[in-house]
Amino acid sequence: MNLSTSDQILACARAAQAAWAAIPVSRRCAILGDLRREIALQCESIADTIARETSKPLLDALSGDVLVTLEHLRYYESYAARILRSRQIGKPSFFFRGARFEKSFEPHGVALIFGPSNYPFQLTVIPLITALAAGNAVILKCSERTPETAALIAKLCARANLPPNLVQVLHDGPEQSVALIDARPDFIFFTGSSRHGQQVAQRAAKQLIPMILELGGKDASLVFADCHLDRAIEGICYGAFSNAGRVCIAVKRAYIEASIYDDFLARLKQRIMKLRVDTDTGADFCPLSKNSQSDPRAQVEDALSRGATLRWPHDRAAVAYQPTLLSDVPSDARILTEESFGPVLCVASFRDEAEAIALANASHFGLSSSIWTHSQARARRIAAQLSAGSCSVNDVIRAIANPHAPFGGNRLSGYGRYHGPEGLLSFSRVRTIMLTSDRRTREINWFPFNGRTRGQLASLIRFRHATTGLVGRLSRILMPLLLSTILPMAFAAQSKPQAHLSIDVHLTPHARGELAYLIFASSSGFPGEREKALRQGFLPIPTNAQNLRIDADLPPGTYAVSVYEDINSNHKLDHNLIGIPREPVGVSNNPPARFGPPHFDQCSFHLGETSKIITITLVRAS
Repeated sequence: MNLSTSDQILACARAAQAAWAAIPVSRRCAILGDLRREIALQCESIADTIARETSKPLLDALSGDVLVTLEHLRYYESYAARILRSRQIGKPSFFFRGARFEKSFEPHGVALIFGPSNYPFQLTVIPLITALAAGNAVILKCSERTPETAALIAKLCARANLPPNLVQVLHDGPEQSVALIDARPDFIFFTGSSRHGQQVAQRAAKQLIPMILELGGKDASLVFADCHLDRAIEGICYGAFSNAGRVCIAVKRAYIEASIYDDFLARLKQRIMKLRVDTDTGADFCPLSKNSQSDPRAQVEDALSRGATLRWPHDRAAVAYQPTLLSDVPSDARILTEESFGPVLCVASFRDEAEAIALANASHFGLSSSIWTHSQARARRIAAQLSAGSCSVNDVIRAIANPHAPFGGNRLSGYGRYHGPEGLLSFSRVRTIMLTSDRRTREINWFPFNGRTRGQLASLIRFRHATTGLVGRLSRILMPLLLSTILPMAFAAQSKPQAHLSIDVHLTPHARGELAYLIFASSSGFPGEREKALRQGFLPIPTNAQNLRIDADLPPGTYAVSVYEDINSNHKLDHNLIGIPREPVGVSNNPPARFGPPHFDQCSFHLGETSKIITITLVRAS
C-alpha cells in the first residue's frame, strides 16, 4: 500500500465519520446493538474460526474472545450516552463570578486501530466499538496472521448495517501500517509487542497523533504463606499457561514466600504435568509451533546458560513449546528483562513483603499483577505499591473481562486506558465552553490597565494564596465579601441580579467516586429527580478529601439542595431492595433522618442578594 491509497482510505473514513458523529450517542449505541446480536447469533462459528486460525482451544475462543466482547458491547449500549453527556463544571468563583463552564465530548475523527493475533477478535472489536460509540470512524488494521478473523469482522459489520466506509477492515503487512500512519489519522490505538509499539509511537509522534498503547507485560504473582494454597496453584497454572502463555497479562513471574516455597514448587510442578497439551479441542492448550513468531526458546536457553534450573519439562527439546517451569533465574536473564510470549513461568522465593514488592517492581514492564493472601488488608497495602496498571487478589486474567473497569499498562507495557468510562473518554476530545452574561460593558481584567487595579489585584493574590492556617481558611470564606469591596467593577449591577451560593459538603471517611449535587427551586422533583433540578452536576472526589465545595450563582429565592456520594460513578443514586439509599446522602439544613425522603420545606433556605454559605453533612442510611 502506498500513501495515495492510504489517503483515499482516510478520505472515505472522514466522509462517513461526519454523518456518524451527527447521530446522537443513544442512537449510535442502538445500531451497535445490532452488531452485538449478530455476534451472539454466530458465536459458535466465530469461535470456530478464531480457534482454527490461532491454534487455541475452542472454549478459550468462545469465552475469551466472543463473550468478553459481547459484554463490553452491552456495557456501552447501557452507559455510553450517560458517560458522554455534556455537563457543568466548577470554577473559582472569585475570578469567574457570573460565568458558567460546561464541558462536552466530541470524537477525534478517524481512529486507526491495530489488532494483535493472540486474541484477534476481543482485542480488536472492543476498541472498535468504543471508537464507534464515541462517534469516530475506524480503520481496522488486523494482524496479517489472522486474515480469516479480519474477513469475519468485516462481514459482521456489514450485516449489522453500519454505514458504508465507517469501518474499513485491512490485514496486510507492516508496510500498510506505515502508510496508514503517514496518512495522518486523528487517533491511533495499538495493541501488540512493546518493540512494535515503540516503532508506531515514533512514527505517530512526527505527526503529533494522540494514541493509546496496549503492550506486553511481565506480570508478577506474589504468593504469601497464608493463602489458599490449592487455589493459588490452580490460578497461577492457569494464569501462566492459558492460550500457551500468549496472553498480555499472563503470569510470567511467580514469587513465593520462603516458608512455603519448596512445597509450592513441588505441587505446582505436579499440576503442570497434568495439563492436557494437544491440538484437539478438548486440550487445555495447544503447543506452540516451532516456527511460531513468539518462540521464547532462545530466552529460556539464555537463562539456563546463566545458571537457571529447569524444573519442567524433562525433555530439553520440548522447552518453551510445552509448559516450561524455571527456577533460580538470574535477574539479568533475557527471559526476565525482555518481553516473552509463550508458556514459560519463572519462580523464586521472597522473605518478606518489602522484598516481594521489590522483586515485582524490578521489571521494566507494568501491565498487571496478582496477589495471593487471606488478608484483604495486606492485599490492598501491597497492591497500592505495585507498579502495574491493574492487580487481582486471589485471581488472574479475569479482571480484563470487566467492561466497567479501566485497563492499561505502565512503563514498557504502554500508556493510556480503555474499557469502562475511560475507554470512551480516551476515544473523545473534550470541549470547554464558558458562558458569560453580556450585560456589563467590560470586565475588570480588560483594558485600560492602571496602577490602582494592579495594586488591588496584588492584594487579592496575597490574601488568597499567601496565607496559611486559620487565616487561609477564612480567606476562602471571606473572598466574595472582599471582592465586593475592592473590585466593584467586577460586580456591576445586572438587570437580573444573582447571588453566590457556596455549599460546603462534609464527606464520609474514605470517600471516593464523584459528588453528585442537585439544586431545586421548588418542591417539584425534590430531592432526587435530576431533570427537575435547577442546577445539577458531578464533582470528582480527590483522594483523602474530607470536604468538597460546590459553587453556584443563582437569582435570589428559596432553594433546597440534595447531594450524594456516587461511589461507583454510575451517575445515579443506588438503592437497596426496600428503597433505602446504598450510598451516602445529604440535604440542606441536615434535618433528622426519617422514613422516606426529606421534604422540601425541611431543607429549604432563602438566598438573598448577598453571598451565602451552607453546610451539608453526608450520612449513610441506616
